[in-house]
Amino acid sequence: MEQAPTITEAAIRDLARPQSYDRGEKYYKQGAVREVTRRGNRLEAAVEGSQYEPYQIQIELDESGVVNTMCSCLYDHGGICKHRVAVLLTYIRNPDEISQRPPISKLVADTNPAELRDLLVALVERRPDLAEWIESRLETAQSEDTAGDSTNQSPDINRDSIRRHVQYVLQPPNERESQVYDTYATVETDVEELGELLDQARAAIEAGDGESALDVLDPLADELMDEVWLALSYDDSQGIFEFFDDIDTALAEALLTANFAGSERDDWEAKLRGWKNEMSSYTDRPPYSVALAVVQRDWDCDPIQEAMKPGSSDTDLWDGEHPWYARDVIRARLNVLERQDRIEEYLNLAAAADLTDAYVTMLVSEGRIDEAIEYGQQHLQSPDDSLTLAKALRSHDRPQAALEIAQYGLTLDGSGKAALAEWLRDRVSSMSEPEVALEAAITAFKASPTLVSYQATEELAGEDWPAIREELLEALANRDTTQRSAQRYVEIFLYAERYDEAIAIADRFSDYKVVKPVADAVFEERPQWTIDACKAQA
Repeated sequence: MEQAPTITEAAIRDLARPQSYDRGEKYYKQGAVREVTRRGNRLEAAVEGSQYEPYQIQIELDESGVVNTMCSCLYDHGGICKHRVAVLLTYIRNPDEISQRPPISKLVADTNPAELRDLLVALVERRPDLAEWIESRLETAQSEDTAGDSTNQSPDINRDSIRRHVQYVLQPPNERESQVYDTYATVETDVEELGELLDQARAAIEAGDGESALDVLDPLADELMDEVWLALSYDDSQGIFEFFDDIDTALAEALLTANFAGSERDDWEAKLRGWKNEMSSYTDRPPYSVALAVVQRDWDCDPIQEAMKPGSSDTDLWDGEHPWYARDVIRARLNVLERQDRIEEYLNLAAAADLTDAYVTMLVSEGRIDEAIEYGQQHLQSPDDSLTLAKALRSHDRPQAALEIAQYGLTLDGSGKAALAEWLRDRVSSMSEPEVALEAAITAFKASPTLVSYQATEELAGEDWPAIREELLEALANRDTTQRSAQRYVEIFLYAERYDEAIAIADRFSDYKVVKPVADAVFEERPQWTIDACKAQA
């Protein structure tokens, strides 16, 4: 069994709202967590709750921590639910209680095919709702079966089968057997299942087969224009935005990889423009903008050709003002150039587009690490770029250089300072650099104050905490509190038992999400204020 990924309690707090964390810790202490199993980097568990059947939890991990989580409960109020918190606390506090089992992929690796067929048939007999799903998956699996064909022949993709599969997934839950009962979960499940088709398209793109990828993406994107499902998705799921963006990027890379006749390119331009216009009624940054730009400005576009030549850093790629999707278009081209091993053209284009993060990451992956460090020190423009380079250096076994780049990045202005400081805090705390970790923790809090970053600083400060505590709270009191930040700041002041500051914020912002936690915390000490505040809410 591979080494268990390390997760800190601060990281768990960062994943959950404070109320969910507290309730999850209560569940953990009550012993509500049952049957925790680790299969590779996947945790599976059951948690007893308010329902007759235990809630089922799945958590995916990697070396950096938690990758994804799922729970059968209907929680949807931001962050992970209390059941997932309880499982993660069990994982880090009671590792001996975790049952270690091999991943399913390893279990079936050497199994006789006939036994697997019998097992699959038996599963469908117990779960007949899986029959149609299996049938549609088998019909569309030809692309995966032929991906490694040495003849490089394009597989025969059955577009009608893909279309039927998408239609099946998008059916309302009352038209097919389903374990899902709420709208939000339905949309999330749809996105997850359709993501498997997107993975097939990506596999074809990785193999350099843009035509087969388009055979998958075309019916997928077309069926997603269902107005009822779109309205439902945009009302209830942020994940749908990301999914459409992923499809847009995949289409762009497939179009850049495929070989087209002029009429085919015209057909795709018309199709993408239609999809983009339809999506414009849902967002001012409609999906398919990236793919449409790629069709309109293919590899033969003069500015692109010029930018891929050496010494092209002054090339104007957009003839004036950059559109909002400009960087996504260039990143799609960079991904294709990387797959085609056109590294120098990649570097030239990345430099011309001022994509410093892409430039230095490629240098590191090519083993040109000293060059990447030198370039980064001269061209890094934001903490975001510094974080990208620091992560790349760390993954290539240059931890000290990663630390230095991260520390340098904290001196830069721009976006991402809190994320960079948090990354540095969590990495150097295990590298015998406690002073650097504490300084990063303080920087993270001051850049973006949250209860999690406050508690992480408390963990690292040790005997210096009283003085640092006052420094952080004074910095917080001097910040301009907005409607958006009021709830976060109240959580910190209440945790620090600075009730006057919390009450002052609650007096300015009447949102019940701000007032209620203050009223709950100060009722015994400030009963009259609590009564007046509750009357005002009523």
